[in-house]
Amino acid sequence: MQKPIVTRIALTIAMAVAITSPALAQRTERPTPTTPPPTGGTTDTTPRTLSFADLDVNADGKVSKDEAAADARLTSHFAQVDLDADGQVSETEYAAGHQRTEPSNPQ
Repeated sequence: MQKPIVTRIALTIAMAVAITSPALAQRTERPTPTTPPPTGGTTDTTPRTLSFADLDVNADGKVSKDEAAADARLTSHFAQVDLDADGQVSETEYAAGHQRTEPSNPQ
């Protein structure tokens, strides 16, 4: 009677191993992606136009020369955009200046 119990236990263990082996043998590492993730650098060298809110870092409603340094185009045209010559660009001045200094698109 002892032998059938041992045989049943051995068969149960063998079956459990046979059933779980394929699951344990599966790859756990991630597959290599076919396209590499972005590295931060792009081939597009067109400068991104920053919004007034992006430039107005301290949210005082004006963009100072220091804040304008984040936008090369605004920096180079700051005197023309600062219509009242107070050393700061208001949102109205920025919108008007942005339209005047925007490069034209010939068609």
